[in-house]
Amino acid sequence: MLIRFVADNFLSFKDETEFNMLTGDVRRHPNHVYSFPKVDILKSAVIYGANGAGKSNLILAINFLSELVTAGSLDSFNDDVSFKLSEDERPSSLEVEFLIEEVGYSYGMVFIGSTIQEEWLYLLNYGKKDDDLIFERKIDKSGNTKINMAPKYLKSQKDRLLIQVYEEDLLEPSVPFISLVKDKKFKEINRAYKWIEKGLIVILPGMQYAGLTYSFIDDEDFKSFTNGLISKFDTGIKELDIQTLDFDQYFGEDNKNEKDRILKLIKSGEMERVGDSKNAVAMLEDGKPVIKKVVSYHMTPSGKKVKFELFDESDGTLRLIDFIPVLYILEKFPITVMIDEIDQSIHPTLLKEFVAQIQDNPNKVGQLIFTTHESNLLDLDLFRQDEIWFAEKNKEGSTHLYPLSEYNVRPDLDIRKGYLSGRFGAIPFLGDLKKLRLEEYAEE
Repeated sequence: MLIRFVADNFLSFKDETEFNMLTGDVRRHPNHVYSFPKVDILKSAVIYGANGAGKSNLILAINFLSELVTAGSLDSFNDDVSFKLSEDERPSSLEVEFLIEEVGYSYGMVFIGSTIQEEWLYLLNYGKKDDDLIFERKIDKSGNTKINMAPKYLKSQKDRLLIQVYEEDLLEPSVPFISLVKDKKFKEINRAYKWIEKGLIVILPGMQYAGLTYSFIDDEDFKSFTNGLISKFDTGIKELDIQTLDFDQYFGEDNKNEKDRILKLIKSGEMERVGDSKNAVAMLEDGKPVIKKVVSYHMTPSGKKVKFELFDESDGTLRLIDFIPVLYILEKFPITVMIDEIDQSIHPTLLKEFVAQIQDNPNKVGQLIFTTHESNLLDLDLFRQDEIWFAEKNKEGSTHLYPLSEYNVRPDLDIRKGYLSGRFGAIPFLGDLKKLRLEEYAEE
């Protein structure tokens, strides 16, 4: 689970900027907190801010670090990600603290261009004593890479020689050390890598869940979960189910090459996504090639079920269906899910009900962090003060992040009204609209 994330000279973060899931001095909603032996962590967080304030950049920064470690090289990222409005060239840095089975880790790096200048991984001791080194990588004055490892990894001459080989021959300036040695004997490095790779799910605007049909075919528990949840929302859908189609009829006569390619794949035992939106699956069933896809069912006033294609549903309903796996994941795995612009296409009332389902879920074991403009969610019956964050840019164009818990807010305060009136910042500065002289354009 995510504990803390820090960015410096990255996208809109000019200076060192921190976001964290640590609890503040808040007594409301104690069930919104995971209490571990050494640290308390919030289960959810929501981030508000004007367009261009940088709230999405927080999600992008965490996603960048995850994708960089997974890709294994800075060379895979050609764009300049440093703060563009800075007048001096200096390195960028990213650091993430996270928890794996009650053990805290801190991983980060300092880089400029495609060169990693520093990289580190520590075991956290939460200020009770110095954090324990796992590895640290630096460039010395001569421009050579030096790796400092925990003593337990340097017990023999062979161990020390291995690190020397990494320093001198194997480790490229653009390659994270954690990526290079993830499959080797370094247990703690391997655990940290796996969390960065799989313990963090980022959902950006426009992303769609492509595995719905797969999940319905393979996981009856997920199918039951989805139908139990979708029936609680006012979408008109009473049930989602799998429809089986004839393979030959699905492809017709005009797409023989694609049909033959898919047939060859599934005869080898694979399943393959097909269709324009890849929402159908080709597979063998009892030795026969078939197409399966998810469809929705509505009810007529007389109680008759009527089948709809998913593309017949509204954008908001489809967006909600895309998010249902998030709730399932949060119940099953201690994973951190981050969603940028969760309110996209979803009606405010439906969104609030969706978020309430997550917040009130006693079975949740994961974390949800999302950005939004939807002020309808600014409700202290939904969130604690330390779960609500704001993003705001200063005159230099640099993003600043801060939680609502920094303000002395009464539990009965209408924080939605306070936010919209600018009490907490993080709203657009509209200026004097009269100076736009819109009436002149209307006359023309």
